[in-house]
Amino acid sequence: MSIHVSLDVVALIAAIVGLGVAAQFLAAMYRVPSVLFLILTGVAIGPEGLGLITPDVVGDALSTIVGVSVAIIIFEGTFRLEYGAIWKTSKAISRMITIGAVIAFVGTTLTVRLLLGASWDIAFLVGALLVATGPTVIAPILAVVPVREEVATTLEVEGIVNDVTAAVLAVVLFKAMTAQRLAPGGYVWLFVQRLATGVIVGFVVAGVVWYLLTQVEHPSETAPQTARLLALASAVIAFAAADSVFSEAGIVAAATAGFTLGSLELPYQEEILQFITDVTLLVLSFVFITLAALLEFAELLALGAAGLAVVAVLMVVIRPLAVFVSTVGAGFTTSERLFMSFVGPRGIIPASVATLFAVRLQTEAPPSDPSGAHLLLGTVFLVILVTVVVEAGFARRIAGVLGVTESEQ
Repeated sequence: MSIHVSLDVVALIAAIVGLGVAAQFLAAMYRVPSVLFLILTGVAIGPEGLGLITPDVVGDALSTIVGVSVAIIIFEGTFRLEYGAIWKTSKAISRMITIGAVIAFVGTTLTVRLLLGASWDIAFLVGALLVATGPTVIAPILAVVPVREEVATTLEVEGIVNDVTAAVLAVVLFKAMTAQRLAPGGYVWLFVQRLATGVIVGFVVAGVVWYLLTQVEHPSETAPQTARLLALASAVIAFAAADSVFSEAGIVAAATAGFTLGSLELPYQEEILQFITDVTLLVLSFVFITLAALLEFAELLALGAAGLAVVAVLMVVIRPLAVFVSTVGAGFTTSERLFMSFVGPRGIIPASVATLFAVRLQTEAPPSDPSGAHLLLGTVFLVILVTVVVEAGFARRIAGVLGVTESEQ
């Protein structure tokens, strides 16, 4: 029986990987962001489609698989960031990850509270999670929409940083729901603990890898392979080490390790980047298809017109407000600011963390809140689904209409 089950799981994994590769191929062929095909594929093979994937098949390992996958994805995103490009747009970036994030958090929280009638606890959780745009959805869009370097870098860095801070903020807020006696300063301390732990662990892991690659002699025939594997291992080790101390600190650690190593002069840097990019495409496909397969349309439909109204406010009011306020005097044209307002899809971090919170809200007492769990999960997944389908699907066309695309070489 166990052999039969394991074979079924292996076949399912093989099918997901194969479908992921096919989705990437179609995306490249039709010049459409891959996340669009990945989500549609996941829905097609999930309970709402062919029923090949169910929550029982995935089991409790989903959060672990998603966590490690996100670590690799974020590591790759920060590794390829160019410090010089960030410096050019530092004003816009610093505002997007502070002022823009606050506008998104407060605006989303109030919208969910007023339109859906959610409790303040659930509204705050949704607001925190939906701050994150994320490299998992931004990168595939920018891969097929050639915009000016400063525009692309701002969107990429915003996605990476807000992925990290949104996840940590959401965990702190969730802990606040279970520890009602915390003083206000206690919430700040929980946030700082996770952020500081992740940064320290990321620096340490990056330092060890740098030493092994630059100060230790390797056989010339295996040196490129060793460099690639060390880089991949650093992402996973940094995530696991920090996450074992504080939940969600692992995301910060992976981001720190990636940016640190990417900023240093390493041997075989191009080979490392190509290898990590290929691995990222694979895990991105696997995670997006799996999470999309677990979508339950009943939870989305239960939100009704109010749910769609929340998505509309986020896309048409809150996102443009955050972008336009954050980019005042930053050297972007009005068309570029409109494009950046349009590109704000949500991705893996909100989906995975919302799933984890929903499970705990349904099973733990305190803070047992089954109705809140359904509202949380339904709202987050509805925003993800609509923003990815609309914004990823039409990004190239919108960029063309606004005239912000650069000539492709």
